[in-house]
Amino acid sequence: MTYGTARNILLLAVLLYIGVIAWFSPLVIQDYPNHLARGLIMADLIFHHGAEFGSTYRYHFLFTPYVLGDLILAVLVAVAGVSVAGAAWVMVTFLSLPLSLYAYLRARQTSADVTLLMLLISLYLSTDTFFVMGFTEFKLSMAIVFVALALMELLRRRWSLLRYVAFVAVVVASYLAHLAATVFIGAAVGVSAVWGVVLRRARIVRELLLIAPVVAAVAWHELVAIHYREPTDLINQFSVWGTPARKLSHLIWDLLRYNIYQELVLLALLAAFLGCACRERLPRKSSHVLEPLAYAGVFLVLYLALPWAQTEASYIDVRTLTLIPVFLILGILNLPRRATSTGTVVQCLAIALVAANLAVLAFHFRKSGIWLAQYRSIVAKIPEHSAVLPIYTGGHNRNLYTYLHVASFAVMDRHALIPYQFSGNVGSPMKYFRYEHLPYAPTEFWYDEGRDVNVDWRRIHDTYQYALIMKPFSPARIPLQGHIVAQNDAAELLALDRATR
Repeated sequence: MTYGTARNILLLAVLLYIGVIAWFSPLVIQDYPNHLARGLIMADLIFHHGAEFGSTYRYHFLFTPYVLGDLILAVLVAVAGVSVAGAAWVMVTFLSLPLSLYAYLRARQTSADVTLLMLLISLYLSTDTFFVMGFTEFKLSMAIVFVALALMELLRRRWSLLRYVAFVAVVVASYLAHLAATVFIGAAVGVSAVWGVVLRRARIVRELLLIAPVVAAVAWHELVAIHYREPTDLINQFSVWGTPARKLSHLIWDLLRYNIYQELVLLALLAAFLGCACRERLPRKSSHVLEPLAYAGVFLVLYLALPWAQTEASYIDVRTLTLIPVFLILGILNLPRRATSTGTVVQCLAIALVAANLAVLAFHFRKSGIWLAQYRSIVAKIPEHSAVLPIYTGGHNRNLYTYLHVASFAVMDRHALIPYQFSGNVGSPMKYFRYEHLPYAPTEFWYDEGRDVNVDWRRIHDTYQYALIMKPFSPARIPLQGHIVAQNDAAELLALDRATR
């Protein structure tokens, strides 16, 4: 297969992925409706003086993670509306890895054929578990990591004040997007510095200058930003590392999304791709091979050392798994090809993986889109600005709570008050965004957690006008008094009786 043909296939694949995202938008990918609703609220608070949401929420800029993505999304909502912004933001999230990876590969002066293969594979890696969980700001922050590494490569080739200022700006952006990105940049800079010292190519002063903005950002977070709390905020103090068996089983966590059998087919294609790539190449040491493998190694060590969850953060260790396959594949593909190899089999396997992944995504996006249409038809029956308690009964599918935050469409469609928006009040990292008065609500997972969870039903009657209950559910477990306003196979809207309040 010629380079031109493979390049055209890559461009076609990108367009097909964008088309699928656009066709099935708004995507029901776990946390995303919550983020999109917050973008709508912040757009109203910033640009319209809180005309719709000012009595319920407040926003105050803080130099802290997540604020950058929220501000960009709020601007998109203000300019294009929530529907267009919702589709555009997911497209940006999807494209961020291929585009930033391309910048990094160009900075490393990677060969055209390796670059093409890496970009093809990145379409699969870009739609990983974190993507379908709707962790959009984290996904964007991983793209910022590659932009920082690209600038680091350029600085090491030719140091200049302008490039260094750009590098510092990117580190700052990484912190404002997600703290993990800043930490990952620091880890990569550290590994690269050690590599440079070993090869006697690094200058200690410049390496210290590269690590300085990372240290400053982490210090700011630990000494200042971490204290952006109010006494009434709900914060759970916990730390979960996980057993060695769990650590081992989670090594492919980031690539297991929906159906296990579908995902195993994709993993088999990825394994075949890597196996053929290794077979076609000669075992030879070079910086283009060893440095990416060193990056993969340090992120694996971080994965083993970090906890699963701690205080206001969760999925901590598995976040490193987003970078390990990128650097592992890059190291393998940088091995020199054998003289007899055409690379066609490897290219075909990469194309097959990308095509199969698109088919899996389209299947699940269509399924959830049909369900969402039913759910939103019930949401449409809610009077505007009503107080609504969503009740999530969907459980989870391994890593995913697919419809967990779908009730945020009540905020977007009906400007309703629900208690589960990510905010500083509930212990989320978005400390700059708060409820004026957080209404009482049981934990979002109370139905899934079992009958022992204590729910104050009288307070619910006193607080809310409606209950939006996901189906199926057991009426015996939800002893609310009221009359059914509307229902279908997706949800039931219950108007709560005032007599019981």
